[in-house]
Amino acid sequence: MKIIILFACLAVAVSANTQEQWKSFKQTHQKSYRSLIEERLRYKIFSDNLEKIEQHNAEFEQGLITYKQGVNQFADWTEEEFIAFLKLNGPAQKAKSDEVFEAIKSAPLKQDWRLSGAVTPVKDQGSCGSCWSFSATGALESQNQIKNGKLVSLSEQNLIDCSGSYGNEGCNGGLMTSAFEYVQDHGIMAEAAYPYEEVQRKCRFNKSKVVLKSSGYVDIKENSETDLINAIGTVGPVSVAIDATSKLQFYSSGLFTDKTCSKYALNHGVLAVGYGSDNIVVKNSWGSSWGENGYVRFTRGKNLCGIAAMATYPKL
Repeated sequence: MKIIILFACLAVAVSANTQEQWKSFKQTHQKSYRSLIEERLRYKIFSDNLEKIEQHNAEFEQGLITYKQGVNQFADWTEEEFIAFLKLNGPAQKAKSDEVFEAIKSAPLKQDWRLSGAVTPVKDQGSCGSCWSFSATGALESQNQIKNGKLVSLSEQNLIDCSGSYGNEGCNGGLMTSAFEYVQDHGIMAEAAYPYEEVQRKCRFNKSKVVLKSSGYVDIKENSETDLINAIGTVGPVSVAIDATSKLQFYSSGLFTDKTCSKYALNHGVLAVGYGSDNIVVKNSWGSSWGENGYVRFTRGKNLCGIAAMATYPKL
């Protein structure tokens, strides 16, 4: 009987702990639900995810895994919902640039463009499938600072609303190269003049408020991580596409690796801003509460999740 009572007490304690974390999660991420039924469903999903996170971190503590997981804004989403959220698409065939990157000097052993002030703060795309626009603005912002000494936050909303004729689909996905083509033809406005709204609206582009125009873009040789590293090291941050495997859903810190993600099924646009001897530093667009203050360190040397499969950077 005492054993039964003990297990019952442990179950109550675990449940109470989960409920406390659920309460904290809702407050932190400002979650609200349309009905009590929906809230109960989300609580069940949260509880299941919390159990998986704790199991993962137990393996991390044993040295079996190189990265930790944690509760974030996706903790009440199923894996299927998370995968559906990822949007990277556009024309059936990605346009090829006339210029392919060729290294003309040796890259440093390590690089981090954040340290030289060439990277804007981490942004949050919210529920809009606009990762491609954040990757594109990130690369443009960095090149503007490196070439012109001006770090100006550029408007993702401008791209979302106005680059449809280039094959982009707003919150339903797009491509960084298509965004670069739009900016080459029209220029782009600053974030302050055309703020992000997390939904596609009618284009309100104002030519008189253009703050940057590009002159095209350069492709990195497909699946060449060596060329990707050289480009990051010598030119600046590079727009890359990855298979944002479900294992990234709860990434918290550490050296990310995954044996199951694809090098070909690319579904998320991000920005590679640096590298070390064993890692590539990637800026995401899921807010600063995700990952390492909005960043993830990918294991280097494996073309992990196709990080070098579709890499490009804009020319100014």
